[in-house]
Amino acid sequence: MNIAILQRDLDELQSSPVLFDALNFQARKEALDFVRVIGKLHTEDHQTSPERVRLFQQAQALGEQLEATNAALFHDWKIRIKNQPPSREKLRQWLQPYTNYAPHQWGISHYGYENLDFLLDGVLLPQPQPQANLPREYGMVRYEPAPASVILELTERVAFTDNDVFYDLGSGLGKVTALMHLLTGVRCVGVEYQPAFCAYARQQAAALQLINADYIQADARVADYADGTVFFLFNPFGGDIFATVLERLRQEAQQREILICSYGACTQPLAGLNWLERIPPVGDDDFSLAIFTPR
Repeated sequence: MNIAILQRDLDELQSSPVLFDALNFQARKEALDFVRVIGKLHTEDHQTSPERVRLFQQAQALGEQLEATNAALFHDWKIRIKNQPPSREKLRQWLQPYTNYAPHQWGISHYGYENLDFLLDGVLLPQPQPQANLPREYGMVRYEPAPASVILELTERVAFTDNDVFYDLGSGLGKVTALMHLLTGVRCVGVEYQPAFCAYARQQAAALQLINADYIQADARVADYADGTVFFLFNPFGGDIFATVLERLRQEAQQREILICSYGACTQPLAGLNWLERIPPVGDDDFSLAIFTPR
């Protein structure tokens, strides 16, 4: 490794004026990634020149400062949510400085993760996080959380009532379900195939006293959706599994009014179904939120 270049980059990074800005979780995330690269190189390279040791120690110290800053901020947010729960409107105001999504900016594309996601990951999905402990069947995909800004838009476009029940199909570690409950107050149910993910999500919901966020460890093809009114999908599965789940939702739509919301590559197959109609606005690509109602 080129020690001089890494040292220069680390010095520049450490002098960044935004690194310890309370709002800038993204800057700290990128800095921590760089610190971990240096740590990995140091572990794999057994040379112990003074320059290498100094670089590693400086990176390690910076990483500890960044982790401590994040930990303190995450702790404060958890206390605010658990012991001093804000109104839904107040929470939305608190979250606004962390996102580029402006209220009622419907139909835009939501690209990647931002400060809001890194904040919520620390508050709702603390480390250590579990690994999948069941082998995936064909059509099941790896866990990937939806950008939080998608959920902000969803809470604006759907007029939730106390009678609604929100289902996140393929809920992973529970981020969408917990955030949706915090922002709307409605009962939210995550359906997750992996037992370790489901147990973790329950544990985090209990820690924050989210009494109306539930998690079901089940195969989405056979889960009970009898009380569901709004369903969210972010590329949860593909192939025959996806087709089977959509048929289940079609059957539910024959019993009562439901909405199906999607983000990602699963939107296009939904748009091709003749029993669904997409509600405007319609975004330019798969990175926009799509909401469908049965015809």
